[in-house]
Amino acid sequence: MLRDKETARAALKELESAHKLLMDSLSLVKTNCSREEYEAYRVGMSQILGRLFYLVMEPIYRQHPSLAPADTPEDFLTEWTRPPAKPESEGEGT
Repeated sequence: MLRDKETARAALKELESAHKLLMDSLSLVKTNCSREEYEAYRVGMSQILGRLFYLVMEPIYRQHPSLAPADTPEDFLTEWTRPPAKPESEGEGT
C-alpha cells in the first residue's frame, strides 16, 4: 500500500490518533445518551474501526512488519504470503 516506510510510519501515527479519538467518543456517548443510543453508536463505531484496521492499517503492517505492534503474531504478518492450501480432494488421485 505505502512503499515508503517513513510515510507509512507517519500515516500509522495519524491513524492511531484517529483510532483513539473514535474510541474516546464511545465513553462520551455512553455517559450522555440512552443505552439504546449507545448500543447503536457502538455498533456503527465497531464497523468503522474494523474497516479502518482491515482496509488501511493491516495492509501497512503487512508491507512493513517492523511497524506492527510488538504483540502482533508472526502468523498474522506472514499468512497472506503463503500459497492457498489445496482442498484435500484435489490431492487424492483425482
